[in-house]
Amino acid sequence: MLTVTQTDFNGIDSLTYREQPTPKLPANGVQLAMTTWPVVPSDWHRESQPDATAEQLAILPRIIGVGGVGEITAVGTQRDAHLCHQRALVMHPNGSYAETIISTNPDWLFPLPATVSDADAAALTAGPGTATVLRAAILANPTDNVVITGANAVIGLFLQQLLPTSDRHIYPIVSPASRAYFQQVQPHTPAYTLAELPHLTGTTLIIDIAGASGLLQELISRCQPEKIVSIALQNFPTTVPFEFVHEDFNPVQMRTFIQAVATGRLQVPLDRTFPFTAVKAAQHYAQDHHSRGRVLVTKTKGSY
Repeated sequence: MLTVTQTDFNGIDSLTYREQPTPKLPANGVQLAMTTWPVVPSDWHRESQPDATAEQLAILPRIIGVGGVGEITAVGTQRDAHLCHQRALVMHPNGSYAETIISTNPDWLFPLPATVSDADAAALTAGPGTATVLRAAILANPTDNVVITGANAVIGLFLQQLLPTSDRHIYPIVSPASRAYFQQVQPHTPAYTLAELPHLTGTTLIIDIAGASGLLQELISRCQPEKIVSIALQNFPTTVPFEFVHEDFNPVQMRTFIQAVATGRLQVPLDRTFPFTAVKAAQHYAQDHHSRGRVLVTKTKGSY
């Protein structure tokens, strides 16, 4: 089977395609022919920074990726035979960018309803789960104002959908280049560039999705926030209380997201799709362009 493998920490362009033996199917496993993978910032961070991720993911060589969508093509004797030929989202922290994956953890396998596309399901990886963590931080810090950097990013757009209606003032911050896109996908939510952010009275919480140090410094100077909660920066030199947060994967929550997509209650922002043979180009595009939705990599079943 063909895999996308990281062999060093020299960045995106050092990724290699490698043929590896297809793993044997154990009694407690299911085999998936993979079709769709999300491209997320943690991909290229892990490919250039040994300390950007968990210790086990810094051991090289390794297959990149932590999840994706495929069709279940074989089922072990200890698993439900009815799973065969179903499409499923699979979490696979040991590496997902492979033509074939063997999944042995039932909590990491999510059969998909017909109303959820492969693309929408794949984009749920590292998206609404992280947004839910930020939602919890907002609810736990009852300030008058909430300023959200990187509001046009995938996680920012999920967060806008998950926030409850309240009398708190929400200020999504976008770059001038991203304003039109944000208003297209969130037409009922005003967006602000940094220059347009009004003078804020009362207490303020900053939710940092962008991870731009200069932007944070400017916001601190202008808003005097009570606290900063970031998913992008683990540390930041400031006297303001600062907290780095991350998603702890929750299978029950993922099933809820899938059902919300199936019923139209959760919209998934999607951008370009690249072929499996162009993973480097996909990562460069996602890294170098303003976020316009989740970038995906796909491989048709017939090409196996």
